[in-house]
Amino acid sequence: MKVILRSNLRPQKHISEGSCIILGNGPSLKKVLSDYAEVLENHTLVCVNKFPDTEHYVRLKPRYYVICSEEFWATDTIDPHHQGRLNMIKAAVERTTWPLFFYIPESSKSNPVFLQEIRENTNITIVFYNTTPVEGLPGVSNWLLRNRLGSPRPHNVLIPSILNMINSGFETIALVGADHSWIPMISVDENNNALVNQQHFYDAESSKSQRMYRSGKKPRKLYEILEKFMFSFRAYFDLKDLAESKGVNIYNCTEGSFIDAFDRKPISEVLES
Repeated sequence: MKVILRSNLRPQKHISEGSCIILGNGPSLKKVLSDYAEVLENHTLVCVNKFPDTEHYVRLKPRYYVICSEEFWATDTIDPHHQGRLNMIKAAVERTTWPLFFYIPESSKSNPVFLQEIRENTNITIVFYNTTPVEGLPGVSNWLLRNRLGSPRPHNVLIPSILNMINSGFETIALVGADHSWIPMISVDENNNALVNQQHFYDAESSKSQRMYRSGKKPRKLYEILEKFMFSFRAYFDLKDLAESKGVNIYNCTEGSFIDAFDRKPISEVLES
């Protein structure tokens, strides 16, 4: 019923082949970019969130860009990161001089001004995707996911990134910068504010513990933060099942990653293949 009511029942399709590397924004990506930047230039890359607003974007020229959070286009958010997200989109629009497929949730259509700003760059092709949460009977869920009618709960942008690359037809997907090492970074201050220090490759040394927000409007309590993380880690097992059913190999090439769903492989082996 959720899918019928919330999803676009005729979702867009984009077909690719071969292999791709998804660049998560975790702190470990900094070393990968330092050691393998020249080699990465020769691979099909998928980037997320802030990556277009970094020095590496123009050099690596990712083929795909994925966002998920509604705070990117919401007009009533109180999330302190809202302006930063607007800067990410502005950077993508201003700096993209090569063909780029930009994956954006269907719900972004509620803000046509946001979409029009992106369409001003003719190098960018928008691909809309459904984010309606899919869970329940494994067989039914798998069918809905492979037909692009929904997603495992998209509490992290890596989830729809993997899902969309599976459904695009890639045979091998490698993950780097997918640390997901937030659990040791959780704390609660003397005012009972639940805080998380979410480090990224571009701010690992300067990031601070901050509150997390639900839909950009309400700070999350500790149990809500833990619930969010639980949904994220569980989603990767749903994606693993989907990938196996379609003959897709997913390798986690992130050293020290907390994601326990996918087979591990050093990034050097992926880049050499």
